[in-house]
Amino acid sequence: MAEKSKGWRPSLASTMIIAMVLGIITGIFFGELVAWTGVVGSAVIMLMQMTIYPYILVSLISGIGKLNANDAKSIFTKAGSIMAAIWAIGLIAILLAPVTFPTLESASFFSTSEVQPKAEIDYLKLYIPANPFESMASGAVPALVLFSIALGVALITVKNKDRVIDLASTAAEGLSKITQSVVKILPIGVFAMSANAAGTMSVEELESLQVFMISYFVLCMLLAFVVLPILLTSFTPFSYRDVMRVSWGALVTAFSTGNIFICLPVILEESKQLLKKHGKDSEDALRLVDVVLPIAFTFPNLGKLTIILFIFFAGWFIGKPVDISSYPMVGISGLLSLFGSVYVAVPFLLESVFLPADLNQLFVVSSFITGRFNSLVAVMNLMAVTLLAAVVVVYGVNRPKIAAIKFFALFGISTVLVFAGTRIMLEHLIDEDKNTSSLIAGMRVERTLTDQAQETSSWNRVANAEISTVENIIKRGVIKVGYQRGNVPFSYFNSENKLVGLDVALAYRLAADLGVDVEFVPYMNEHMADDLERGYFDIAMSGVEVDAELMKHVAFTRQVMQLNLALVVPDHMVKRFSDTSILRRDEINIAFVQHEAMIRRAQKVLTNLEFDQLVHYESFFNPDKPHNYDALLTSAEAGYAWSLFYPDYGVALMKEPGTGRLYSFPVAFALARRNQDLLNYVNNWLDMVRAYGFIDKQYDYWIQGHGATPEQSRWSIIKDVLGWIKD
Repeated sequence: MAEKSKGWRPSLASTMIIAMVLGIITGIFFGELVAWTGVVGSAVIMLMQMTIYPYILVSLISGIGKLNANDAKSIFTKAGSIMAAIWAIGLIAILLAPVTFPTLESASFFSTSEVQPKAEIDYLKLYIPANPFESMASGAVPALVLFSIALGVALITVKNKDRVIDLASTAAEGLSKITQSVVKILPIGVFAMSANAAGTMSVEELESLQVFMISYFVLCMLLAFVVLPILLTSFTPFSYRDVMRVSWGALVTAFSTGNIFICLPVILEESKQLLKKHGKDSEDALRLVDVVLPIAFTFPNLGKLTIILFIFFAGWFIGKPVDISSYPMVGISGLLSLFGSVYVAVPFLLESVFLPADLNQLFVVSSFITGRFNSLVAVMNLMAVTLLAAVVVVYGVNRPKIAAIKFFALFGISTVLVFAGTRIMLEHLIDEDKNTSSLIAGMRVERTLTDQAQETSSWNRVANAEISTVENIIKRGVIKVGYQRGNVPFSYFNSENKLVGLDVALAYRLAADLGVDVEFVPYMNEHMADDLERGYFDIAMSGVEVDAELMKHVAFTRQVMQLNLALVVPDHMVKRFSDTSILRRDEINIAFVQHEAMIRRAQKVLTNLEFDQLVHYESFFNPDKPHNYDALLTSAEAGYAWSLFYPDYGVALMKEPGTGRLYSFPVAFALARRNQDLLNYVNNWLDMVRAYGFIDKQYDYWIQGHGATPEQSRWSIIKDVLGWIKD
């Protein structure tokens, strides 16, 4: 009886591709109904991570410890220098790659993360393993790698090292088996994360993600097919055709499987064949190939390093680009972190530059596509390290200066041409016209508030000598609220020409709780105290700063909230003005509307500054009336709101030199000093609505923009095509 055929069984790589495709189809079909799959995906990734830290420890110890002294010296000096040079060249290309990201003129609402103190990174603890077990527990991969290398090197000269190395090798094998078992469920995680991304990601996010995909593919192609082959041909007698011919089999295998380990035998044999073809197959050269390749495999390759580009993309993606001064730190931290898994390195790097950790989900989903391309770079990296070590260490380099000039000339020209072409393409591909002004201009006061307290149509500035007690206001049926025109986001007119804003919403709520209607009366900041005293309005509610000088003339309620002082400047000047010391050394003309008390104090100390008071904030931004102001002094909360109307302006927070402490100030409502009755009522009313969470709710909406964009359910086939479910 003939043996039954086992039938076709897809490889793990094919299974993951199938899982990803099925996940995307599921997400598109069901939409937000499959959002819960994100939890499943996160659980699978956590299982994948559990063996990584101990594996780094035991694999490096066993890999380095089993070397003899001569091999170790040769590898760590000459071959190590070659590997370090390739890392440096690769990092230069990776750190230049963000220039391909298109310009995206955008702005955002204020976020409390802007003013929260950033956790300082302890670089000594990150890189120096004073306590290796603590380094492993806290996820300090660079420190763990340094300890593992140090112990491995120390074991080289230890007589009875075999027992330790056998134990480490056995442990590494055991951990590898755990990983192999967990890998079997990896397609489930791929399916879950793909379904979650396809079902919840907006069209705008998908459009932005293609920027990363294109830039990443271009970077990988540049490294795999241009930079590394040119490096080999410049310092060895091999031609470009020779290099590509011997590496092609390994490149195809890596791309189709996503597995670098199974390519090692191919790289080993092809490298020896190429050396033999050119008469460089001495015993020392062939021995170096046998030693260098497996050791190089345990170190991060350029394929892994390319994922650093995602960190820069993540900052661009959310509108908070990584500062250029942080690039070297990201590069070095990325190199050391990538001794472990990319799934550990990416969250670590995101945290190191204060980017949201949940962006890691975006990376995980894209990694099953990008992983094929960085496999190409990894194979070519291993080929380059192995062949360069065999040729340069044993035979030296013919005319090294000319070889170096040739390589860097070709490297520079090709990198500039490729990145410039990619940037031009992406600029045309991505629509940069983001109308952020429509976000804030379209905001409205809740209808439930405006229905309870109707706005009267009077708006007349009529003096009233009678004190507006609570009883008098209720008899009158109207509370008169003073506001400043164009005081975004506290009181301004929206696209429907309706007066809206945080304080306007509070005014409606106060009127509703009093059981009266509300009348809004405009005032100018410098006349507020007189207007209150004359009774033009009962209460001023428009982001009024609590000022010691004003306290002599008006009565302030309890603090409504605390705001942070900032300067609004053109986007390209934000970094310069973020350094507060600029106010002490440069001649600067600053415009302001309020904060007179602060201005008076500043003028006594900072005589180099010139201050000009404006009647309305719009005067600073009005393009029809040019001015010579360098900055506008206001709150950061208001500054971010104005930047939505004018995206070419940004916000520089005011910080105390030396300490970095933010300058903040309280805002409250103002009343006539003689109106103690209404003052008592409003103070108690503020305590009540704060306890109910009403003030926090309005702060989240008007200041942070939560809910400013109407919630729209994700398009899906089941809802929008088949109509089986409704919103």
